[in-house]
Amino acid sequence: MKKRWGWLIALAAIWGLGGGSIVSQASDTAVSDDLPASFALNGIFNTTSKIPNVTNNATLVTNNHGLQLTSGATSQNGAAWATSDNKFDLSKNGRFSMWLYFGKNGASNSGQGMAFVMQNAGATGFTAFPSAAKPAGQSLGVWGVDYDNTATDAKAVAASAIQKSWALEFDEQVNNNRDGGNNSGLDYNYPYEDEQHVASNYPGETTSYARNGTQSSGNKYYYRLIHQGAFVTTLSDGAWHHVTLDWTAPTGTSDTGTMTYTLGDKNPTTGASQTPTNTKTVSVDLTKLGINATDSTKQVYWGFTGTSTTLTANNVVAFEHIPGLVNASSAVTVTDQSTGKTISDGDTVNGNDALAYTYKLNYDGGNQTWQNIEAQLPRPAGVTFSAGTITYADGSTETLSSSELNSSTLAHTLGKNLSTANASATITLTGQANAVTSQTSVASTIGHFNGSNEISSVTTPSYTIFPARQWILAVSSGSTMTAQPGQSVKVTGSVAVDSSADDETVTNKDVTMHASLDNGYTIDDFTLNGSSSDPDEEGVFNLTIPADKLVTGVNKLTLYTTDDRGNKSKEVSVTITVTGTLAFKNVNPKSSFVTTRLAGTSTLIGRNADWDVSVTNARGKGSEWSVTAQASDFTDPDTATKLAGEAVWVDASGNTSSLTQAQVIASGTNTAASQTTNIVDDWGNAGGIMLKTNSDAISGDYQGTITWTLSNTLN
Repeated sequence: MKKRWGWLIALAAIWGLGGGSIVSQASDTAVSDDLPASFALNGIFNTTSKIPNVTNNATLVTNNHGLQLTSGATSQNGAAWATSDNKFDLSKNGRFSMWLYFGKNGASNSGQGMAFVMQNAGATGFTAFPSAAKPAGQSLGVWGVDYDNTATDAKAVAASAIQKSWALEFDEQVNNNRDGGNNSGLDYNYPYEDEQHVASNYPGETTSYARNGTQSSGNKYYYRLIHQGAFVTTLSDGAWHHVTLDWTAPTGTSDTGTMTYTLGDKNPTTGASQTPTNTKTVSVDLTKLGINATDSTKQVYWGFTGTSTTLTANNVVAFEHIPGLVNASSAVTVTDQSTGKTISDGDTVNGNDALAYTYKLNYDGGNQTWQNIEAQLPRPAGVTFSAGTITYADGSTETLSSSELNSSTLAHTLGKNLSTANASATITLTGQANAVTSQTSVASTIGHFNGSNEISSVTTPSYTIFPARQWILAVSSGSTMTAQPGQSVKVTGSVAVDSSADDETVTNKDVTMHASLDNGYTIDDFTLNGSSSDPDEEGVFNLTIPADKLVTGVNKLTLYTTDDRGNKSKEVSVTITVTGTLAFKNVNPKSSFVTTRLAGTSTLIGRNADWDVSVTNARGKGSEWSVTAQASDFTDPDTATKLAGEAVWVDASGNTSSLTQAQVIASGTNTAASQTTNIVDDWGNAGGIMLKTNSDAISGDYQGTITWTLSNTLN
């Protein structure tokens, strides 16, 4: 937007460019040759709206993927507005993601520039400039024009701008002329008034402009634009510039939202996200757009305007995302299936590891379904895919062909559109990391999902493939071992790397031993710990299994190792058999009942203190046992008189059972590898084995035999 001080100087500058010709951009092919991923804009914009006094030069180019505001010709004006179906709802958060191209003529010879505009004045709009002889020029088609050097205030300037609007300018020419009335001073007194820049404000508000000069001066009055949220940047350098606009809607009863505009946040060649060159956030007062918090609708028209004068620019916009059209998202996850690890930037995998690349596409809503989605997924170097499927939310699937999987870039158009009824597609590629012989870097790749109305992209992580280590695990203490109950067991062995894998030095701390028992007890993982005599001995381990983690009988121990990169050895098994005995520790050969005077009634006679029956179970924790007792008749050896009565068993509930038949009187389950139980201790005075006499029993000295039987199971 810069005009020279005088015609002689301007002419000299033009001739200095060679031959006296106006700079032309007829050979500017970057728009078509280097167009980043974008979608066709059919039906999105109205490019045929009238501009007073001149032709509207806005048009769709490059198979309708580019919205061109001005071309390489001189004195052009362009305006394109979203249709009524594609208005922007300021009551909701929204994001514009787009690429802008400003030509290649450099700051000193470029056109005026272009502007992104939100407005509530009508379906079309452009600066109301007086005539073709007095062009819109520095206004970019949205700001007011300044051709009256006698205007004492900015009312006329603001009135000629697009009303009820907010604009973000991409200003390629700096207009800092102090000649009042020539419409070329909007950038005067801007802090960086000699550089291309980006800035915003309300074109139809008088407060957006400030008066300069005096009525008594030769040039009289001229007006400058108040640049809000401004930053300096290079625009007309022949490169595409990515711009993201993030709108945060007002909340509650507020009339004010915010717009964050970010420049240069994607690489124009790869499409990869990068650190932005500039970003600013400004407040946007909706009342200046004629909208109040209480309004039932807050939709506005939006679009682009642009201008050029004698200096030209090829100003083009291409879109990845337009809010409300299709709201979609995508993500990628890389999983090392051999180790179960999700791969992030900087991680490592091993050669031959099974890998899965999972791309997830989600449709989150919008005015249209996400249509004709072509997946373009570069195959990561060092990875070979063997299978690929696409699974939709509705359960249907597609299988990717081997030719697609083996190409340098997998290109596949999804068979279904994504919509509310079928809101996701998951692309799963499975394969292997190559069997490398040296460390191999796998660079991140950019995957694109190019729909006809939405563009999305993902970046895979970068990682390193290491040569696979082949671990050999050997147990030196033997594959079969025996132990007595209560005895711990020591397992020893060694691990080594097959020398054909690589020549890296691996230390004990890099190798983890995993041990498990099949009896339900757990053993903590540990790093290689050397031998008993030398804890620092490399490649050696020793493992002591406590007795309380072994059960009587066969215990299977399984061992394997993993290293710091997830390489795993084959499993090795050790069988540990715990032996032991089950026996009566003591049975008093003579025990007696309390001497009792008979009273002619049935009587239960208790025991004296000389009863002792104990069991030792050394068969390990969890082993079971039981004892039964059976009694003979009681008789008086002197008279051979049989006792009118019998020995009985009285359980803990007071139930009485005759011991003429064997009765279970005790049982147990070991809580330790070996333990002894005195079964009499639990009987008490009112229970256990007792002598029952009938009412007709006669006095005598009676004797009988009790047979004790010990079993190794619960009865």
